[in-house]
Amino acid sequence: MNKLARPHREADYLALKGATRRLVEACGGVESAASVTRTGFQVLSKYGRPQEPVFAPVDVVADLEADAGDPFVTRALAQLAGHVLVPLPRAEAGQGRWYRHISEIAMDAGAVVQRLGEAIADDGEVTKAECRTLALRERVREAIAELAALDHALADLERGER
Repeated sequence: MNKLARPHREADYLALKGATRRLVEACGGVESAASVTRTGFQVLSKYGRPQEPVFAPVDVVADLEADAGDPFVTRALAQLAGHVLVPLPRAEAGQGRWYRHISEIAMDAGAVVQRLGEAIADDGEVTKAECRTLALRERVREAIAELAALDHALADLERGER
């Protein structure tokens, strides 16, 4: 039987292993993590080891991410698929929310532009160090979250829920 080539690089699969290890650690380690899902601690340990050819099943990932309160593996999968994972906004109703959406988007987008301006001021480039020091990706994620909240509010409006 011919085996098809896998579509991702080895480094991508190792990143998923790393995300799984961080997820299990966030659940308190393999024994604690095993208590919230169907898989035993020995198998959970294998899911995070680079030399093991097995990966955590999606239901196990869902259980562990619910326990950890952070989508470690889901975020890594989204990135691998060329997407960004944005938390769904909390429902917020009431008068004046449209102005809040606009102001929050403007503030967050402004923070991104300001920090990018700081980064490119000297040489016209953004370096890896500047990206980290200025928390550029964090600021971008905050702006995306605010845009997602606006999208959610607009979808509610279209459905007649506001």
